[in-house]
Amino acid sequence: MKSTTSPALPQSYRVEAGALSLVYLLAGVALTTLAVSSFIASMPFGLVATFLLTLGLVVLHPASALTIILTSFALQNVIIATYSGLVSNDEVFDSLRGANFAILMTLYGAFILASFRRTAMTSHIRVWLLLSFAVLGVVCFYTALGAVSGLPRDAIVYFRNTISPLACFHVALVATSLYKIDLRRPLTWLTILLISYGYLELFFAFDFLGLFGGDLYIERAMRRQFDTGVWEKALQQTGYVYLGLHDAMTANFFNTPYLAGLLPKVFRIGGPNFHPISFAYLLSITSTYFVLRNKWGLPLLAFPLMLIIGSKGAMILFLLALCVQIGLGVFPARIVLVLLMMAAFSWIGLAIAIGYPGGDYHVLGFVSGLREFASNPFGHGIGLGGNLSSTTEHVDFDVAQAEGFTSVPIESAVGVMLYQMGIGSFVFFGFLFVLACTCWRLFRTMHNRGFLFGCVGIIVISANAVLQEEAFYSPLALGLCLLITGHTLGAHLREQLQPNRVDAKPYVEKG
Repeated sequence: MKSTTSPALPQSYRVEAGALSLVYLLAGVALTTLAVSSFIASMPFGLVATFLLTLGLVVLHPASALTIILTSFALQNVIIATYSGLVSNDEVFDSLRGANFAILMTLYGAFILASFRRTAMTSHIRVWLLLSFAVLGVVCFYTALGAVSGLPRDAIVYFRNTISPLACFHVALVATSLYKIDLRRPLTWLTILLISYGYLELFFAFDFLGLFGGDLYIERAMRRQFDTGVWEKALQQTGYVYLGLHDAMTANFFNTPYLAGLLPKVFRIGGPNFHPISFAYLLSITSTYFVLRNKWGLPLLAFPLMLIIGSKGAMILFLLALCVQIGLGVFPARIVLVLLMMAAFSWIGLAIAIGYPGGDYHVLGFVSGLREFASNPFGHGIGLGGNLSSTTEHVDFDVAQAEGFTSVPIESAVGVMLYQMGIGSFVFFGFLFVLACTCWRLFRTMHNRGFLFGCVGIIVISANAVLQEEAFYSPLALGLCLLITGHTLGAHLREQLQPNRVDAKPYVEKG
């Protein structure tokens, strides 16, 4: 069996690589700051400026592309928060959030062109490029359908969320197959930063958030929820009365009514992106990445934060990865895979069995997706249905609980995708299935723990997507998972193409 162990590199080379990864991280912060700032002038100017800045940086330093994506999606909202007190127009403020997507799409376009380089268009890589282009074509078709059938704004929002994981994978695959990229170091730096932020927010709450306008950012979001009647509905349905920002960010342990009264409420930290579930996935995926490489320090520090945030899907991902790491030392690998799949989908089945009689919105949204798919297998178009669409603003939850399904799919990424893309969604699902199978096969052949991460991450996140919209549609969930997986696959293909070059060896660790 061929070993994938890289030859030892000189200490000075490793130090230089570590310093360069930190430089790329800082460059990503600077680029995101400039991009956000440019959007304040106007959206057209912001798009042009972001395109030129991103393209210039990636042309000069193509190996920085993956770190730029990581930084822009993880830290952009902290940068936006600094403008909370300066930008009064809500539409302008909302446009600032488009900066990281403009960065991603610029990189996506650049590496689509790079895909046609002779060294990239080998038979090994061509298969993945064709698969990703097939998914891209389906997504674009249903986005056009959604823009015609509904509101173009809704179609754009869900196009962004649907295409982002694919773009992350494509950029990582092509960039790493062409250039020597070490992702482990920037992930380490980023995880340290995220954990530090999490504990500062946990212990100092709004005293910490107030240093950079984070409290104003959250307050703006709360004000919009008042305007749309979210808290009025909460009062009618649960008797919950909103008293202030701290009260709004306090929730039952694991955000479930079944633990109300049994355990004290917790301050649900939102992280640098001000979204608890996305922050939980960010911590969970990076922790899973390190645990499967037998690196325990950062995951142990991140675990209390994940516990406090209480995102069930993100916690399941981390716990199952932990079980896989332990199980591989006890059972044959094939048994571990079977147990992983059984555990991932059993917890979803249990959640449905418990949640449906109780009228859980996630379950009702999934059932709605199945019903709508059965009545219209072709699909309605991207942008119709889902938590972020205007088509769900008037969903009557009392009626939904009485009927056993919501009027349009919500809360379930699988349900929403079946509703929006119909049979076309199976192209997306099939892409994930083929990628997970490939990762498992390469893990068994090469003993590369990066492929084990890809397999575990895709399986568990796909299971979570049955009852959680963020699993697929948050760039920090499936998008981050596919970015790391694409990096591992690209590094492997680069090594196969250039087996005799020391600098072509991927930086991966064995378990």
